[in-house]
Amino acid sequence: MNKKMMKMLYKRKTAFVGSIIILLVIITALFAPFVAPYDPNLSDLDKRLMPPSWEEDGSQEHLLGTDHLGRDLLSRIIYGTRISLLVGIITVLLSGIFGTVLGLLGGFYRGFIDSFLMRLTEVQLAFPFILLALAIMSVLGPGLRNVILVLSITGWVMYSRLVRGEVLLLRELEYVKAAKALGQKNRKIIFGHILPNVFPTIVVVGTLRVANMIIAEASLTFLGLGVESSIPTWGSMLADGRNYITSAWWVATFPGIAIMLTVLGINLVGDWLRDVLDPRLRTS
Repeated sequence: MNKKMMKMLYKRKTAFVGSIIILLVIITALFAPFVAPYDPNLSDLDKRLMPPSWEEDGSQEHLLGTDHLGRDLLSRIIYGTRISLLVGIITVLLSGIFGTVLGLLGGFYRGFIDSFLMRLTEVQLAFPFILLALAIMSVLGPGLRNVILVLSITGWVMYSRLVRGEVLLLRELEYVKAAKALGQKNRKIIFGHILPNVFPTIVVVGTLRVANMIIAEASLTFLGLGVESSIPTWGSMLADGRNYITSAWWVATFPGIAIMLTVLGINLVGDWLRDVLDPRLRTS
């Protein structure tokens, strides 16, 4: 990020706040073993459902309280950050690369390739995203690797359709026709001339999709079809807390706040990136 973009980021207060949130989440994920006060899976039934430290029966040893197995909630939220970021970033990279390549090929070559890819995307779009993910997960079974695979499979369509639309416009511009007239190979034209011009759009969409993938992972885990229960995740903490929402509100509330703040930060930065990278929306 250059100096000009840093200045623009600071000028947009909402994006600046969002970047601070993202930075804190990343630091927390990287240094979870050093930041977390306890082992996230260490249980103590004598301290089960202990309220936050500021409550009447709370303890300074557990700032955000404990869950139904006496596990420290703050530690579990900190370690859950790792899973959320891991799933969000990897799924966006995999689905983004796959969808971008298909969109480039379909939009540039048209004909049978384009028709086949568009029919394939229409078939997948006929199924609601979460319903399709649930159907595949019920076959594959829970697991971190399966979650990443399923979200990648169900997430490439947006990139493919978006990139295809951009390529259909760009392929008719003068610089592309000039490259063809000079005898450049199609591969060089696609990846050397067209891709750099659609890349800003891909970055913006990818940034916003990270937030969607974090919510999707939490939803699948909440329904019992996501990451294994032995791994602390925000979705599993929400699932554990739903049975105690009236008697131990903190078990579900704090993981929910963590999801909300992370998604909010990513969306604020993504909205700023859209304005910065798209000259049609740039106001300064």
